[in-house]
Amino acid sequence: MKMNSINLKIKILLLTLLLGGMLESCEKMLDPATGENQYSFDRVINDPGFAEGFVSNGYYNLPYEYTFDDVATDDAVTNVKNNNYLYMATGAWSPMFNPFNNWTGNNNTRSGGSSAYAVINDLNFFLSIVNDVHWNDIDPEKEALIIKKFTAEARALRGYYYMQLLTRFGGIGTNDQLLGVPLYTEPLGNNDNWKLERASFANSVQQINSDFDAAIAALPDIWEDIPDETIRNMILGVTNQNRMNGRIVRALKSKLQLLAASPAFNGGSYDETKCAVAADAAADLINLLGGLSALPSDYVIWNTDGDINNADVLWRNDFVTNRDLEEANYPPSLYGRGMINPTQNLVNTFPMRNGYPINHGDSGWDANDPYASRDLRLAANILYNGMTLRSTVINTASDSPTDDGLNKVNTSTRTGYYLLKFLRTTVNVDPVSPTTARHFFTHLRWTEIFLNYAEAANEAWGPDDDHGHGFTAREVIGAIRARAGITQTGTNSDAYLETITTKEQMRELIRDERRLELCFEGHRFWDLRRWQANITESAKGVSITAGAYSYPNVEVRNYTTPAAYYGPIPLSEILKNDKLIQNKGW
Repeated sequence: MKMNSINLKIKILLLTLLLGGMLESCEKMLDPATGENQYSFDRVINDPGFAEGFVSNGYYNLPYEYTFDDVATDDAVTNVKNNNYLYMATGAWSPMFNPFNNWTGNNNTRSGGSSAYAVINDLNFFLSIVNDVHWNDIDPEKEALIIKKFTAEARALRGYYYMQLLTRFGGIGTNDQLLGVPLYTEPLGNNDNWKLERASFANSVQQINSDFDAAIAALPDIWEDIPDETIRNMILGVTNQNRMNGRIVRALKSKLQLLAASPAFNGGSYDETKCAVAADAAADLINLLGGLSALPSDYVIWNTDGDINNADVLWRNDFVTNRDLEEANYPPSLYGRGMINPTQNLVNTFPMRNGYPINHGDSGWDANDPYASRDLRLAANILYNGMTLRSTVINTASDSPTDDGLNKVNTSTRTGYYLLKFLRTTVNVDPVSPTTARHFFTHLRWTEIFLNYAEAANEAWGPDDDHGHGFTAREVIGAIRARAGITQTGTNSDAYLETITTKEQMRELIRDERRLELCFEGHRFWDLRRWQANITESAKGVSITAGAYSYPNVEVRNYTTPAAYYGPIPLSEILKNDKLIQNKGW
């Protein structure tokens, strides 16, 4: 059974057409009248391609594009008036309206709405029959490898989907207990008991960890071709690129451990013991890469050229060739719709090139020339007034003579800024001579793992204790800032970083660096929640008139805390299952 990417795509397409709505819920997978499987047991065990489809469905429903949920935070707004994240951020979030709902399904999956629980049920079904499928009756060794591989992938994917559910819905219930989500580890039929209570948060973490640990034990660290091992290569070779491997699952586990250690799930402050576990998990993975010196060295490359072999990409989707992001986000003067508008709040977070925050007395920031001598990441991520894009000077001022100006037309910026991150500036959106470029969605970057380590290590041991791993929180942050072009005073050190002496000061710097490095990648909303940080800060912009700068509020953030730190269980599920406890405040 060849596992190349073309065959996989064909299998996914055929399986989707064949199964249709069956994959949406366990009821459709089972005969409504009898509760028995529509597809005979003989069919499943004698058709390996059909059986494999249950795992393929787990991959098929992974996120495949950036949703820019940053517009629900203080990092961005949108000029699209009917955007669901805009509605959510301005007061509409409820158990009946939740753009982040993956419990019952939403529109952020490739197939248009499969719920995480539907995918989990498919994976549970697969795990229940994997040992019975006739994968290869001729070669027992090959069949054993296939079973091992698919079992590990299914468990890794199940852990992933449960982690997504836990991130969205874990929280303090109306019974004042810290709760996770219902845990199903067996496939459900119509006559089975599906009315489960929410497991505790700790038990949910434990279940996800057990899936991740099983996958790590069985999967190779990376997919590679091994000389003189033909059978192994056919099953475990590089044709499995972008499928689960040991490093990916270790990275997911580091994210889970950091989530579990965070203030939202530990009474409002970090749990230092859990932070140590999270730091150890991230450090082990970093050392597999080669330690601190292996931090990918060029931030801008990852940001602009779509290189599928980029060293910072740990896990990505297959690439596509189009101009969708550019059409959506180029300024109007370049035929774009200017949809995502970064805020002044985010712009203010980028320090000066000397490393000092702009509000620091030693920064040298000039209020009359606010973008001069700034951190190089600002111009790599955000298009601001006076920058040139595709040989066009972009004028975002209120008195701009072009449609790029503040609030000029429906497609103009509402904040005085346009998104630049992810855009391929070689792309021409002009309908007369349009061009395309390669894009891909990145699930995990190595930089995120380094940031996970820095946050957890600082909380567990302080800024300068490496706990035997060979690098400290300070050194990691210093290396990231050095890569960004911050002026260095020593190895991985800058003048502002040298003024940081306490855990609390380092915490704020780490959070700022995380905000900058991972902006628009879907982290900000979840970080604010798990930190129990200010989620209600209004989104600000810049208005430039006759060369003078002012900074008005652009959009309120209407969240009620602490309820907003824990998402609402869908009302439809509460009504169906009287054992479910809603999160407090909803």
